[in-house]
Amino acid sequence: MNNIEYKIENKIGFIKFNRPNKHNAFNIDLLTELSELLDTEAKNTNIRALIFTGSGEKSFSSGVDLKELINFNSIEDARNFAILLESTSEKIFKFPKPTIAAINGFALGGGFGYSSAMDYRIIANTAKVGFPAIKLGAILPVTCTLFLNALIGVSKSRDLLLTGRIIESAEALEMGLVNKVVNQDQVINEAIKVTNTILEGNDTAITYTKRTVNNMLLKDIESQKLYAADNFAYLSQTVEWKKRMNEFNNKKK
Repeated sequence: MNNIEYKIENKIGFIKFNRPNKHNAFNIDLLTELSELLDTEAKNTNIRALIFTGSGEKSFSSGVDLKELINFNSIEDARNFAILLESTSEKIFKFPKPTIAAINGFALGGGFGYSSAMDYRIIANTAKVGFPAIKLGAILPVTCTLFLNALIGVSKSRDLLLTGRIIESAEALEMGLVNKVVNQDQVINEAIKVTNTILEGNDTAITYTKRTVNNMLLKDIESQKLYAADNFAYLSQTVEWKKRMNEFNNKKK
């Protein structure tokens, strides 16, 4: 794997998004590697939990790599990408073992969306969260939106999604987006501590508890995900999408 680092220590799997020069943004290769790894580790009896983090100190993940969004050649390309993005998020949500986000830096768009699919979120006091998709003329994946609604309610979701504003870790905690704020150098240690507390429980009981808690939300995801992929694909081929993506990309250079 080139875009993800993975290791196992004391029956905990550590997944690190490893594109630090791109703020650990999600491209097709990273998403494919992550999707395949989740399939494998769901069956791996040598692990009892997963901890996710980002490479470097600046970013957990900035979400989808803009180059992917700019380079779609057809509606079908965009739709396939949206389905990969959604299905990987759903695999995190349905993972049978505890999943913990150790948010070490910026978590934007789908970057935080993926962490919202996890069971517990710890964020560095220096990290920031936001959903700037609307400023690009794009939409957040439906799974991410539903996870966000479940965490903080529709009213607060509207605030973040419609304004696209970036918030500090303290506000993220106050809103209920994350469970705990710690110093940046303590994010992984705190994630391990929380994970070990969870793992004091019985593995089978943990799995069935997750299924019970997630059941209603999973039904909403199933009913909407393909429709959302079609919306994403349509937007990707509009003149406004391409104009905004190129303008934003040029600002970053």
